Amino acid sequence: MRISFLSSSTGWGGLERNLIRYATWMTELGHVVEINCVKGSPLEKTASTTELLVRIVSRQHRHLPFAAARRLKRHLQSTRTDILWVRDPRDLPLCSLAIHNSGADLVFHQGMQISQPKSKPWHRARYKRVSRWIAPLQHLRNETLANTPLTPDQVEVIPLALEANWFSAPKSTEARAKWKLPVDAKIVGLFGRIDPLKGHDTLIRALAETDAAWHALIIGENTRNADRDGRTEFQELAESLGVANRVHWHPPTEALLSAYDACDAYAMCSKSETIGMVTIEALARQVPVVGTNAGGTPELLGHGKQGTLFEPGDHHALARALQAIETLPISDDAHALQFTKERAVKRWSETLAAIRASAS
Repeated sequence: MRISFLSSSTGWGGLERNLIRYATWMTELGHVVEINCVKGSPLEKTASTTELLVRIVSRQHRHLPFAAARRLKRHLQSTRTDILWVRDPRDLPLCSLAIHNSGADLVFHQGMQISQPKSKPWHRARYKRVSRWIAPLQHLRNETLANTPLTPDQVEVIPLALEANWFSAPKSTEARAKWKLPVDAKIVGLFGRIDPLKGHDTLIRALAETDAAWHALIIGENTRNADRDGRTEFQELAESLGVANRVHWHPPTEALLSAYDACDAYAMCSKSETIGMVTIEALARQVPVVGTNAGGTPELLGHGKQGTLFEPGDHHALARALQAIETLPISDDAHALQFTKERAVKRWSETLAAIRASAS
């Protein structure tokens, strides 16, 4: 099967990282895989370091990209592409136009919430051309069906997944030393871009209400092109609350497995996270998760059975949870294993085969 992934994104977040991850997995399964991306984008730079085919596309206007759609359609036809796989809603207008009578099927791999109704005539035409819409969580499927013209047979749930080493590798006994953390401290982690919406202030305020044994490991950098320096703001907050010596800052890295191994708890403090890969990673490493009762986090935590929930911004509740960490629920193996690569690629293989079988 020939699969073309397409993204006009110039950012580097969960959407783009997972696109590369799944493109690589599809290649491992023996499919011919191509990445369509913008020249100079982080996606293009990363894909160019792999064995994946890379094709450069222009970043299009969101609406009425007729000329670009004609070019993409000709490419799909000339390469006899079977599947056009996209993740960003911004690319849906282009791809829904290009897919028409191209011989390929359009698969949309959801990574964002759809909180507003999409019921205009152009929405109906656009969504009608989606062969399969893959939601990573059941609540996202429900939201999609409620707010789009998509039908139940078009929308399927396949959880996002991680490589096998996240589940099988033994916990590092040297993790604390690697991250230069106090050996006798209790560590709560928060990883990802530093942004007010991610709730770093909630964690820092909670830290001020815990005993002095609790320290925070924060890994990340400010949101690129943002108009504020979040890290400096949060460092100043920690200083004002007298906990600056208990907050350990590190730049972003792709090698986070040992960071989770250094933690006694993980805090998902986002005001509303569609689906946090960091939450899945923490579950895979058997780290107790204390997460906000918003977005996809409740479902990831089994609605409180596989982790602990608190209301966004409630640093008092987060502090209480950390203080009682030894009594809080932790994910069981059966729950965590639903996020394995093995299960994901099996489900995807079955779905892609079914799509193409129905097209023939």
